[in-house]
Amino acid sequence: MRARHRQHGLSIISTLIVGAFIAAALILALKLVPVFTEYLAIKKAFSGIIERVDAQQPAAAFRAAFYKYAQIDDISSVDAQSIVVTKENGHVVLSVDYERRVALFANVSLVFEFSVASDGTTGAGK
Repeated sequence: MRARHRQHGLSIISTLIVGAFIAAALILALKLVPVFTEYLAIKKAFSGIIERVDAQQPAAAFRAAFYKYAQIDDISSVDAQSIVVTKENGHVVLSVDYERRVALFANVSLVFEFSVASDGTTGAGK
């Protein structure tokens, strides 16, 4: 009698399919990292502006400060004029709503809608 040997592991076709899925996931991740990095940079900029700019300054001073942060951190999805500056309970609150599109392939894109606002708990009474 002949002994039957079973093969274990992936065939070449299975390996190519798994590799294609891994490559697609890696490409998607590399396209999404800059989107979320920019979002975090905007949040950091808002926090820094609230701490550094006197709450009694006009809205233009907050927008000018954001413009400086945008140049340093390469923020391109939000311009200084789209930032809404309000005062709530004596605290300055910066907020902005924006969307970012990431092209995947051909005419397929992902659209991310972000709403960023400072917490409004710092910067009052400077």
